[in-house]
This record gives sequence, C-alpha cells and structure tokens, in this order.
Amino acid sequence: GRPSPSHLRMSCSLVCSAIQSPHGRLSRPLQPKDVAAFYRRLAASIQKQFGGDSLAALLLVHWLDGNGKTKTFHPKYVRDLDEVRSYLRDTARLIFLSQKATPAKTIGRVVPRIRGTIQATPPYAMHLEGNVEVGLGVQAKAALGMKVEPREVDVLYALHGFTVISDVVVSVAKKGPKMYTVKFDRWKSKTTDQYHWDPNKHISVLNPDYGSKDAGAIAAGDKEIVVYHKHAIRVEKAGLAAPFTDESEVWDEIDLTVIGPATVTV
Repeated sequence: GRPSPSHLRMSCSLVCSAIQSPHGRLSRPLQPKDVAAFYRRLAASIQKQFGGDSLAALLLVHWLDGNGKTKTFHPKYVRDLDEVRSYLRDTARLIFLSQKATPAKTIGRVVPRIRGTIQATPPYAMHLEGNVEVGLGVQAKAALGMKVEPREVDVLYALHGFTVISDVVVSVAKKGPKMYTVKFDRWKSKTTDQYHWDPNKHISVLNPDYGSKDAGAIAAGDKEIVVYHKHAIRVEKAGLAAPFTDESEVWDEIDLTVIGPATVTV
C-alpha cells in the first residue's frame, strides 16, 4: 500500500510526559488537551509561514475540529505540482493509450476496447487511480536551504503521498490499417489521501511557542522542538481529534501534453 505520509508532516504529536528540546528533556506533564492546544498553535504558525494559505494548516485544524468527516480542498494545492503533472503526462496518459503497463503489469484501456476484447461502446469511459509522492528532491533541497516553491513544501508537509484519480472519455477514429486516432473528449482528476499518523515517527519542527510569555507555552526558550507522532493517538482517544479522508475538488485537465490526441496501433 501507499506509505504513510505522516513521517514528513510538519504537524506532529508531543511526548506524553515531557518534551525534548535541543537543550535537553523538559519535564512537564502534558494532558491530551495540552497536546491538542499545541497542535492548534502549530497550525496557526504554519499558516503564517505560508502567507495565510497553507494546506498543511488547513488539514491539521480539520483533524482537530472535523470529527472524522471528509475534508475537501481546492485543487490549486495539488494540480500544478511537478509530480502530478509528470504522473498525468508520463504515466496516466500512456496507460490510457495502452502504451504503458499498469502497476499490476497489465495492458488495458483503449486498445482492448477498440479490438473488442474488452466489451465497451464508444466513446470509451475509463478510470485510473495511481499513487504520487512529493519528490524527495523537495525534501533534500529544503534541508540544504536551497530555494523550493512554497506550495511544494506545504504539500510535502500536508500529504507527502496521495492518490490521483482520473476519469476520462475518449473517442477514436480509424486512421489506417490497424491505426486509430484517439482523442480525449474529457479528462477529470482529483486527489485523495488518508490523514493519519505513523506512531513510530518523530520530527523536529519550529516551535510555535518560541518567545511566548503565555503560561501554557511549551519550551518557549527553544526555536525548535522534537515532537513524536505516536501520541497523536492519545489526542484522538480523548475525543479531541480524528483521522479522516481528504480529497481535492475535481478539476478539468487542460494540459495538451496530457490530453492531446494520439495515434495507437491495434
């Protein structure tokens, strides 16, 4: 299955009884409500880092407030990512055109329909789901302090890996002996993912409480803090958060490198 995205998510859980700062372990009992409150401050911090328009923050707040309901977001966060463009152009398109095998190593889609080995009436409606991960190159560049598009970093923190679902309708016209022109009359895509936590992971993040004078602030003297994913489950068990399905709204694909006509041989 798809690897859990949570090991790269900026939003993380805290040690149940103490927090690890760069300067040592700070003893402080943390109840689930304290952890949930920290998450909320973390979400606000992330939102600020990305100019008030962060998918990572949006999903983290929904984890706290959404009661497990599906969260739908605008496709602007995902549709123009290089990884999504590459998947649609170099994988999904070629699978639909029967020019590339599916992950199950089968050749299907349009050519078997033209041949009649798959019974279907033109124009042909076809469906495909494929996994996409925000490239490790984004993570590596960010770690080295190199310039990375903010949207890529935000999605890396929010999703890391997700599924792209595409539904197309194609028409075909005979071009010559065993040759057909294939035209994509409609191509609609969306992404979907399960927002959950890998209890075996942890990460260092910028501390949203750094410099705070608030009585509830955590390790206010430290810019960074080590947080542990496993205790997100404590927050969920306390009824203060819930895993959920997130998905983008459907978009109409218009990129001609994806939906342009093609010639296939049957």
